[in-house]
Amino acid sequence: MQKEFQGFRGAAERAIALNPMDGNSVALLAELLTYAGDEERGLELAGRAKQLNPNHPGWYWYPDFYRAYLHGDYRGALGFALKVNMPSHYVMHLILAAAYGQLGENENAAKAVRELLRMRPDIYSILRSQADKVWNPEYGGKFLEGLRKAGLDIPGTAAAPASTSDISAPRTASGETRAAEGYWVAVLPFKFTGANADLKALAEGVSDEVITGLARFSYLRVVARGSTAKYLSESGDVRAIGKELGARYVLEGSIRQAGTKLRLAVQLADTTSGTHLWAENYERPFSPEALFELQDDLVPRIVSTVADYYGILPHTISDALRRRKADDQLSPHEAVLRAFSYFERITPEEHALVRDILERAARSAPNQGEIWAMLSTLYWHERSLGFNPQPDPLGRALAAARRSIDVAPTNNLGYSALATVLYLQKDIPAFRATAERAIELNPMDGSNLAHVGLLTAYSGDWERGCALAEAALKLNPNHPGWYWFASFLNTYRKGDYREALTIALKFNLPGYYTAHAFTAAVYGQLGMRDQAQRALQDLLKIRPDFAETARNEFGQHHDPQLIEHLIDGLRKAGLEIPDAAVVTQQPGQPN
Repeated sequence: MQKEFQGFRGAAERAIALNPMDGNSVALLAELLTYAGDEERGLELAGRAKQLNPNHPGWYWYPDFYRAYLHGDYRGALGFALKVNMPSHYVMHLILAAAYGQLGENENAAKAVRELLRMRPDIYSILRSQADKVWNPEYGGKFLEGLRKAGLDIPGTAAAPASTSDISAPRTASGETRAAEGYWVAVLPFKFTGANADLKALAEGVSDEVITGLARFSYLRVVARGSTAKYLSESGDVRAIGKELGARYVLEGSIRQAGTKLRLAVQLADTTSGTHLWAENYERPFSPEALFELQDDLVPRIVSTVADYYGILPHTISDALRRRKADDQLSPHEAVLRAFSYFERITPEEHALVRDILERAARSAPNQGEIWAMLSTLYWHERSLGFNPQPDPLGRALAAARRSIDVAPTNNLGYSALATVLYLQKDIPAFRATAERAIELNPMDGSNLAHVGLLTAYSGDWERGCALAEAALKLNPNHPGWYWFASFLNTYRKGDYREALTIALKFNLPGYYTAHAFTAAVYGQLGMRDQAQRALQDLLKIRPDFAETARNEFGQHHDPQLIEHLIDGLRKAGLEIPDAAVVTQQPGQPN
């Protein structure tokens, strides 16, 4: 009703994904999506709702009426209006009157107007409200025109059709509209060779579930399946397809079978340049009996690699915004996408910059949950990493996380942020319950699995935490090295230093002091003095005060026995750490 179409579309798709079997909700959202300009998606959903429940009420036909009427097909619109068959509902008489009026069927139009006025003598005020809050101007003008032709005495100023230049809301979810709105991604139907019905089912299932999976990431805009369906039988240059759909990025795939082996090839392309951003081949054994298992294996890997915090799209879009657009000119949605640059760099300079960007966005779009979730992370980093500290970082992080959940209760990012704050406050039971909710809301978010898995392990549930972190490692091969921290500490605490070193060598985090501290500790335990000294030098370049702050640094995450175990390794590496140092001030906190 506020005509916040971008936010509405994302919220609507999340609602549908949460319960695609709720025909009533699907029908209502279909109607609103149609009014918001996404006619193809609205009609697709309206059709699905009618299939779900053949005993549906007549208002399920409203999107069909809307589209036919908007495009001047008044005879078709009348046919849909007659299918409504809800004589006690004034809207049926309203749309009948408009259609009859446009068709010049004066007797029927007059009858519909009489019934309408009998039921709603205040129809004039209702029409003004509808025109202002729901309809786009082109439809509103045509609709009021039809009612005037039917004999409804509507003032001329209210009935005047809007010119094209006056239309502020999108008329259709056209390629032009999407292109103007930002970084849309389209998933083309996955193609297959041959006439194998099992391959067809797999291709359709993978296509549908990839779209659904990407839609779970609320910071992405995903073109509806109905808009891309025709490309199952059509092909063309990716740049032309992107222009037609209004999609900056296009994901496409193909499936081939050779005996008992299957190969799925998938590519992500930038439609402005036609270049491939990412491509991967997945080879698996193929058995028709294991079709769903195969789908469940492949889809999360594709989705997470493309969409999570360290995915191809967030990296690509954030980098483009960072290079091409001034920070104070970013829209709230662009601010969220721009913020991903911080999670790749994690430096004090980027922290300060992104925090300012997100706080500016929060002031202009206070009901966008992703902004508050990211701000929560930036705030607790003030304490945990000592970056640009301001008063009460955990208090602000908690408030931001709760705000995120309040405005976006089905977004996993808010729950992940809240879980982190609860962990840092050492409310472990509440942390674990909230972390599990974050996973449940988006099990394909590898970055979230890794993060809450790490904290779950640190909280003492090593088996569950390591299992989550290992699952994240498999989902996105482009993950950062900290995904290995849980496995490293689990082997280190057990005294398996050789295996711990093997894991530590996978960190590859030259700017992250914790990685150097862990590596120095395991080198120290193995007696590899030269390597330990080099690791310490790298550590002290970043944190020259680490000997004094080590217990506080580790104390934010680890149990006392593990803390002393790590300190023992660092001492053996050559770092002089005071005995039982008592530090009353947390690192990074203001004096």
